[in-house]
Amino acid sequence: MNKTGKIDIRTAVAWWFVTIGYMGIIFYLSSLQDMDISRFPDNFDKVVHTGIYIPLSFLLYLSFRKSGVKKYVFFMAFIFAAAYGISDEIHQSFVPGRDAALGDVLADTFGAFIGSLAANFTKT
Repeated sequence: MNKTGKIDIRTAVAWWFVTIGYMGIIFYLSSLQDMDISRFPDNFDKVVHTGIYIPLSFLLYLSFRKSGVKKYVFFMAFIFAAAYGISDEIHQSFVPGRDAALGDVLADTFGAFIGSLAANFTKT
């Protein structure tokens, strides 16, 4: 919203464009087959999952706010990002060489929480 309290459509669309683009990058990375992560420490993928979902939730929060949503923005961004994490794991279960893991969903959800929390403290 701008200073007059009205939604700036161009700004809202731009934020959603960036957010959906980021979601597309996540989808693309999840589509890669046979990713060899054996050279990394155990559970390092959980750090990666968390790190990927922090910005997603942050972007969702800002996109909702710029679109005029005023109530429950924290929860909307958090729940939407966490649900995307679940759908991403389901997607991975169909990719050869990949699998779905509850630990990854938990890491995605934790990242979604941190991202929404961080965005909640921004002045938007």
